[in-house]
Parts: sequence; C-alpha cells; structure tokens
Amino acid sequence: MLTGMLLAAGLAVIPAVFAEAAPASSAESASAPRSVSTQDPVSLGSSHVLDQAGVLSRGDTKRIENAAKKLRSDHKLDLYVVFVDRFTGPEDAEDWANETASENGLGPTDYLLAIAADGHAYSLSGDDIGPVDDDRLGKIEQNDIEPRLHDSEWAGAAIAAAQGLGDAVDGGSDGPAFLVLSLLGAILIGGAALFVVRWRRRKKAAGGAEPGQPPAGPQRRTRRDGDPLPGPELNQKDKG
Repeated sequence: MLTGMLLAAGLAVIPAVFAEAAPASSAESASAPRSVSTQDPVSLGSSHVLDQAGVLSRGDTKRIENAAKKLRSDHKLDLYVVFVDRFTGPEDAEDWANETASENGLGPTDYLLAIAADGHAYSLSGDDIGPVDDDRLGKIEQNDIEPRLHDSEWAGAAIAAAQGLGDAVDGGSDGPAFLVLSLLGAILIGGAALFVVRWRRRKKAAGGAEPGQPPAGPQRRTRRDGDPLPGPELNQKDKG
C-alpha cells in the first residue's frame, strides 16, 4: 500500500518538473546569437546571387537578380553578388573579392560585389581593362553601396551597385545621343590631327629635314605588361 502511494506521488511530480524545464530551454535558444562562420573564396555557380550569410529573403534575392538581368540586357555587363559572414583566406575584402573573381574566371565585363555581413566589410571587384574604370568603381562603392550597407540594406546595396555600373557605362549622360556626339567629336579631332601630320610629312618630303633635326624615321613606343606607366598611376585603388 505504501509503495503504491509513493509511486503515484512520483508520477504526479514528473510532469511538473518537465513543465518547468521546457520554458527555460526555449528562452535559452531564443536568446542565442546567430552563429557566425568564416568563409574562404567561393564558387559562384550559375546564379548571380549567393547568400551564405542568410541575410536575404526570397523577395530580396529576386530583386537583386532582376537588377542584374537589367544590367546585362541594357549594358552587356554581369554583376555577381556574394554575402558571407566573414572573409577569410584572405581576410581583406578587396583581396577576397579579387581572388573569388579570379577563381571563377570572371572577365572584363563581369563585376563581383562581395559583402561580409558581420562588420559590413565589402568590395566591388572589376577588371582593369573593363568598361568601368577603378576611379568610377570607387565612387560607386562610396556613394551607392556604402550608405545602404551602413543601414544594413543588403538588397538595396546590391541593387544600387547594379544601377551605379549602368550609370557609369552611360557616362552620366543621356545615353545614345551623347555617344553619337562623342563619336563625331572624336572623328573630327582625329581628322584634324591626320591633316596636320600629312601636311608636315609633305613639307618635310619636299624640303628635307628641318634644320638641326635628324631625318624622320619610323617611331613606335610599346609598353609591355608590368612596365611603369608615365605619370601618376590612375588604375590603382587607394582605399586608405
């Protein structure tokens, strides 16, 4: 009889113990911080958007993809966007973006925006011989991308990058009309220069070399890759 009473009392206590333990476990899991992982350069695959940091919703991803498609349709440029928690191997944002672009075989018309969600580090990588020069890429970073990342507008930063690249190709002008006028101006300047050169050549052919000058001969200056450019280096980023 006594054994039965003790068993019944024990069974009655067990549910109460579990009822008190469960809320504590739930509270602990709710307050646990999001796990942050480091990430080496990644494979982009076939998608223009890779979110390994889990900061985008499906709607965000779709908006970025649409902006990338418009950039390709309007300007023949491709923008790839990668979100990770932190950059590793290398840790520098610019080096990480450039290495990822290189490992994925991105070309002169391909651009990569790499963003580390933890710390908001980022870099917009482009080829030195691409249509958007380094100075313009820096302006896109500072004026279009950085303000949105400051407010954790992840999708907005990527979309702004796509729009900034498109504007850079347009030259901040009215598109086709501006390009036609620029082309005509280049033709006129080139024609005038050609006329002057031909006139000087005819003059020298008729009267010989000018006093104190050696006879004219073929002159050509070539620059191999790696040789220093004359004047300031304009294609090197200086992010401080």
